Order: sequence, then C-alpha cells, then structure tokens
Amino acid sequence: MMSDPKNRLLACLGASALLVWATTAAQSGDAKSPEDAADTPMATEMPLTDYLSAAISRGAPLYNNGMPEACAAVYATALEAAAYTGGWRMEREQRLALAYQLDLAAVVEDPSERAWAYRRMIDTLLSGEPMSMPPMADARVLYDFGDPDEARRWRVVVDGVMGGRSTGQIQQQDNTLVFEGATSLRNNGGFSSIRAPVPTGSAAGYDALRIRVMGDGRTWILGARGNSMRADSYWERFETTEGEWQTVTVPISGMVRQYFGTPIAGRLQPAAVSGVEFYIYDKQAGPFRLHIDRIEAVRLGS
Repeated sequence: MMSDPKNRLLACLGASALLVWATTAAQSGDAKSPEDAADTPMATEMPLTDYLSAAISRGAPLYNNGMPEACAAVYATALEAAAYTGGWRMEREQRLALAYQLDLAAVVEDPSERAWAYRRMIDTLLSGEPMSMPPMADARVLYDFGDPDEARRWRVVVDGVMGGRSTGQIQQQDNTLVFEGATSLRNNGGFSSIRAPVPTGSAAGYDALRIRVMGDGRTWILGARGNSMRADSYWERFETTEGEWQTVTVPISGMVRQYFGTPIAGRLQPAAVSGVEFYIYDKQAGPFRLHIDRIEAVRLGS
C-alpha cells in the first residue's frame, strides 16, 4: 500500500508529476547519494520501465522540436531520480554505475550530444542490460610529488595582477611540493596562489578531493576549476597546524563557487574538474609555507 501521501499523489498525477517531484527533491536536498539511496523509501510504485518510457514520451518531442536542452533536462531528471532517490530498489552497483554515467554526461557541452548520452542510458536500463562502469579504486591519485615532472606543471598566481605586493614561489623538496612566500595587504592585495591542470574526467565517479599537507598555522583554501574558460573556481577553506601533517577531505559538491573571491551560485560536477589550486587568502600579512604531499580524488567513506 502507498501510505506516503507523496506516493498517493504521484499515482494520481502520473509520470509528469514524478518528474516535477524529482526536480524538487534534488533542489531541496531530499535526493541522496547512490550509497544512501537504498535507505530511502521507494519514490513510486510505477514500474521503472513505464517511468522511463514516460520520460521518453516527454523528452523526444522536445528534441524533435529543436529543444535538445529541454529534452536533456527531462531525461537527466528521470535518471537522477532512479540513481539517487532509492526508487525501484535498484542494486547498489547499478546505481553507482548510473551515477557515474550521469556525472560524465552532465559535462557534455553540446546539448544534442548530452541528450543522446542520457537517452542511451535510458535505453540500457529499458533493455535490462547492466550499466557499464570502468573498474575504479576507492581513490585516484591526481598529483604525487615523488615525480619531479609533477612539480613543473604548477604555476604561481599572485595579487600582482591586481596591483598587490604579495609573493610566492614553488619548489620540490623531499618528495613534496613546497609553496612559500609572503602576503601583503598593500594596494588592496593579500593573496598568493598556485594552480595546476588535471585531465578533465579524472574525478568522474568520485565524490571528494583529498589532500595531505603540512601547513603553517594559517587558513588555506583548496580550489578546483571546471572545464569552462570562465574565471570562476570552487573553494573550500581548511585550517592548518604549524609543522603538522594532516589529511583534509573536501566533498566536491560542497565547494563554493567563486568569481574573483566573491561567492556566486553554482555547483561543480566531479567529472568537470579540470584543475586544482591552493590559495593563501586570509586577510593577514606575513610569511606562509605549505608542503603538499599528495592530491587524490576519492569516494566519500574510502
């Protein structure tokens, strides 16, 4: 029996209402990760095949009428409900594989290609075939500074580009990357940073960035960039204790989008991560030093 009023309403209104509810759930935070979805009550008693067929019946006409972006949104909403809301009691591995494929498709820039990527996922689920996902370890190393070539991929960006007087330099030392210098508050400055690229898609299927660092007692920022040409990035601050090694894990979905240091709306998809950054930007003047041992993409709980 459908004791949940939400389920009774969905049974009356059908697939259209389910798509609306799934979007609302995602925006309100009701949608969960694939790992947690098994603990969530079923979103609906409508068979998965009927639900996905209803999504096609709504999305395909949009595509055929020259609105591939809208078609992609309908398909994505349906698939996200299957992956994240616990509906239809999908096996955990199938939900993880679907979430991985969703992550990859979400960063496809061309809306027609993105709509077809989602449609292929729907067709796979309708056929009953397993959703393919490459074998992955619980962590993927993005940078390990035991390799001298890794340090050469990093560059320094300081507030001099805006008239500031802060400094910064990098060197490899004892299999770590050392970033040091001094921040100055003169001329409205106050930051120094380093950044490096990572191949787009390196973090696909993972939830977080994990770093092993030794700081100086100041507050630092771990940043990540998407695969667009815009000047925005996504930040998370972390505290350090002078002279102590520590491991910091930052969920990618919780990183705050920034535009020249100002928070703005937006969320970063793991598959879109194409660069990592470290900032010292704590409104303090003085010397700084950060040792970086390793940067990884990880699954939460690993």
